[in-house]
Amino acid sequence: EEWTHPYFISIEDYENILKGTKVLDRVYTADWTDETIASWRHSIWVGVVDPWIVMRKGPKIWYSVVREIVTLERMHRAFADGLMEYGMIRGTKK
Repeated sequence: EEWTHPYFISIEDYENILKGTKVLDRVYTADWTDETIASWRHSIWVGVVDPWIVMRKGPKIWYSVVREIVTLERMHRAFADGLMEYGMIRGTKK
């Protein structure tokens, strides 16, 4: 089972795309990096504190879990270093 992130664009570009649809009356955007940054490492620690759910599933699952840990840590660092932003977007229909 694989997953991937969608194409990355800036919050501002996404806002412009939504405004360009002419379907929304107002579009509001915000950078929620500060509000969400703790969740990336918290997700890792949840598994450290209670690893038995993963341990019972066997070695085949362990590899994907290790990959997820690496990914979550890289995401945390990207947000912390300002390379990425966590965008929150909402709009009001016309």
